[in-house]
Amino acid sequence: MSVDELTRRPSCMSHFPDDEDYRWLRLHEEGEVYGYAAFREREDALELHLTLARWGPGVRRGVREDAKWLKTEARRLGKSKIIGVRINTLGDFDPRLFRFARLFGFTDCCVLQTATLYLE
Repeated sequence: MSVDELTRRPSCMSHFPDDEDYRWLRLHEEGEVYGYAAFREREDALELHLTLARWGPGVRRGVREDAKWLKTEARRLGKSKIIGVRINTLGDFDPRLFRFARLFGFTDCCVLQTATLYLE
């Protein structure tokens, strides 16, 4: 497992604002990228977004180590929790999300749906 902090937003996260709030991470094992993450500080928490390019036992072990790194960083920043957020602009609900989140110690899972009304 290895976490590299990036200076630019990865293309797979192009739907995120490219501003100073987010920190971007590349997640890889022996040089082979298995995912990307974005996180930013929110009051007493880190807001986490994760995109995986593939899945399997090796990636699961890598993500477990990535979570340890992220916990250390959250504590260093004085945060008391990490909140994982899933964004799907197609409106699809993924029932696997909660099971995935629980594998890495996340609790208090919920569904949040939003809609936008643009003002002319």
